[in-house]
Amino acid sequence: MRRTGRTFLGAAVAAGLAAALLAGTPAAAQAPAKAPPPSPAPARAKEPSPAGSPAAAKDAWKREFEDVCAKTQDAMSLTSEELRALVARCDKLKPAVDALDETERKVASRRLRECRNLYQFVLESRDGR
Repeated sequence: MRRTGRTFLGAAVAAGLAAALLAGTPAAAQAPAKAPPPSPAPARAKEPSPAGSPAAAKDAWKREFEDVCAKTQDAMSLTSEELRALVARCDKLKPAVDALDETERKVASRRLRECRNLYQFVLESRDGR
């Protein structure tokens, strides 16, 4: 049996186009109009938060968090001192993460714990403990 490649929907569209052509109206008038996608909001430049503001504190822990966890790809090439410093930074950052709202705390806490565990594992495996 030979397949024609038409589907029921394709046949319905073709029938609608044929009916529109026979009626003398443009096919676009027959099809329901789709709403254009919403245009993206214009990007605004971030203004730096004044020092001491809550936004500055939030940015500070987040920058530290990103900096600490960004080094996981290079964990094997770091020195033991650098690894100890990263473990200490993770421990120091934990109270700030614990103070977040529940959803953000769950995500950040798990990621911080995994980063710390990786650094600790590499340190212990290198020291032979």
